[in-house]
Amino acid sequence: GQIPEEVLADETRMLEHLGYTSEEIKQAQSQNIPPGGELFARLHLEEWAAQQSKTQESENPQSPDAVFWDLPCAGQQGPSKQHDPFQWVNLTTPNGGMRISHYMAVGCISAREIFHRAAETPNLAMVAHRLLWRDFHRLYAIKYHRRIAWLQGPARVERTWKDDPEIADAWRKGMTGVPYIDACQRELQQTGWLAYKGRKTSAHFLVFDLWMDWRIGAFHDEETLFDYDFAMNYGNWAVVSKIGNGGGGAWDGSRDFDPEHTDMRWKLRAEQKNDPTGAYIRRWVPELKNVDDKHIHTPWFMSAEEMKASGCVIGKDYPNSLVGPLELEGCEPGQEEHGEWPAEKEKEADAVQEGAEVTVTGA
Repeated sequence: GQIPEEVLADETRMLEHLGYTSEEIKQAQSQNIPPGGELFARLHLEEWAAQQSKTQESENPQSPDAVFWDLPCAGQQGPSKQHDPFQWVNLTTPNGGMRISHYMAVGCISAREIFHRAAETPNLAMVAHRLLWRDFHRLYAIKYHRRIAWLQGPARVERTWKDDPEIADAWRKGMTGVPYIDACQRELQQTGWLAYKGRKTSAHFLVFDLWMDWRIGAFHDEETLFDYDFAMNYGNWAVVSKIGNGGGGAWDGSRDFDPEHTDMRWKLRAEQKNDPTGAYIRRWVPELKNVDDKHIHTPWFMSAEEMKASGCVIGKDYPNSLVGPLELEGCEPGQEEHGEWPAEKEKEADAVQEGAEVTVTGA
């Protein structure tokens, strides 16, 4: 072959041969990569199933303060006191639901095996819902073929898409100046994983807040996701970008860009409520690790004294927001006078629910 055997046998040398820098290789090899193969896929499934079989009180450990008004959860805005077989609260977390999609993507385990094992747990509904959307995106790809990778999509949507390389690079690298978006992109870049909410929120930001060509995001996910799947990737980007051709809600192609960033402010407000101390942001955006809780989601509101005290000067140690300062206060149900109910939520009430990344994947 063209690559010497000794190079193929040495991971570091092979990565160097492929053009990665020593810094990139060091960063990649420092990650906790899940073991591959059918055996570990089935062990992962069994561990998940055992977790679902706990007592009613602990099998549904939903925080009473959790909110998910920004997610497609059948109209629910937060957890109930009863057991939720759909486990909607999982959509709000960085870990997602089953986190088994990477095994599915490379054929280590089948959807049928997952379904039948899940049928023995209290949360079959959650698994069936994710698997149905996985099949939906496959049917979407079969129906529309290469059109699902067109800029205008099957709906032939015409918008003034941008392709600014500097903005695209800032989004990819998690340098947009919006902490939650940057945390999502850095986790993806470093680990090859991003949960449902992170994928959808970051994608929405790229398309409707930065007005960028959605395929920039699809191409990036294709390069970075452990659980990359062509139909799931392009199907989910179609949902986010509203360029599908399914006729209602997420698929009618009617959405334009969002110059007021209304939808994004509601999404970020929900994340602020679910993670008030910014633990997720602090983990992936170390520049902000010493920022006070009240500013961790909105560092642009820090005073000069607060920036100095935290060791993070906006515009110097951490980039200015590409969309300017976003006010999140009032962007929640019951406070619409401060932040208009997003247009996408009005349609979602009557539309079919959006799908999750393989998810059993990100969700």
